[in-house]
Amino acid sequence: MKIIEAINLAAILVGPILAVVVTLWWQSRKQKRDAKEKLFLSLMAHRRAFPPAPEWVNSLNVIDVIFADVPQVVQLWHGYYAGLCHTAPNDNHQQREHTYLLMLSAMARNLGYRKIEQTDIDKFYTPQAHEDQVYLNSEIQTELLRVLKNTHAVSASQTAPIIEA
Repeated sequence: MKIIEAINLAAILVGPILAVVVTLWWQSRKQKRDAKEKLFLSLMAHRRAFPPAPEWVNSLNVIDVIFADVPQVVQLWHGYYAGLCHTAPNDNHQQREHTYLLMLSAMARNLGYRKIEQTDIDKFYTPQAHEDQVYLNSEIQTELLRVLKNTHAVSASQTAPIIEA
């Protein structure tokens, strides 16, 4: 009877502790996966946005932390970063974009998206209205800047207030 009582006592003590340890491990694992998934989805959502969305830039800046346990992703990120920082006249835009596609593919594989191909990642939809708005905003800003630079003084005249009856 002593052996059975010892086993019961051990089960009563170890069971809840083991349950808490497994729960904490599972929560930590889920948090890391959720962070990876959020970062990946942000990069995918903004991958061809012009001008680059702040969320996309912020996502790039945390790859080293979020994917620290995936050396291939970190290595591809460093290659992409080097391409972003060196915009020389002989800049190889195609090579930089290829590295970006490889990085997103490595992230997708790590997250279990095995059926996503680089051709799928390379596709991106932007409505013509968005492109038109970007072009129009650029023209407005250019013209406004031209006017402001060529205006030597801005006069402000005080007018009598309009009183309504």
